[in-house]
Amino acid sequence: MPTSRQQVRLKGYTLIEVVIVLGIISSLAAVAIPRFTNFDSTLIAQAHRLARDLRHVQAMAMNQGRTLVFNVQSVKNYRITFSGNTVTDPATMQPYSVTLDSNVTLTGADTAIDSLGRPVAAGSLLSVERVFTLNGNSRTAAVTLSPVTGFVTVSP
Repeated sequence: MPTSRQQVRLKGYTLIEVVIVLGIISSLAAVAIPRFTNFDSTLIAQAHRLARDLRHVQAMAMNQGRTLVFNVQSVKNYRITFSGNTVTDPATMQPYSVTLDSNVTLTGADTAIDSLGRPVAAGSLLSVERVFTLNGNSRTAAVTLSPVTGFVTVSP
């Protein structure tokens, strides 16, 4: 039996230990939960690829000093052309043609990019945004090309 001079030590956790464990659990949950939700990463990856390709076309047009066309061939394929012919991608030395993943489709209009990297149609700068829509697994992502500046954004 403990005397008044002896302290009784209770077993348990301190508040600091509980806070640290909760912090670790919440950090792990923040990383793990998005992986288990019904989220189509393929669609988002394809949207970002399309945005990168539009930016790459702008850089190529400025570097080469000519107008290139982002040509939507079908709902599954797009390519970059000059005078109707597919251009060679200087990064890969292959024809610049992209086929989308099996469950992703693309809608959008052909868009020319002038030698200053600006989107044009029929020789004039675009006055409205050009939107490319990707669909897959009942989800939609939009890649928007701004008029005049050619700024590219992705919205899932």
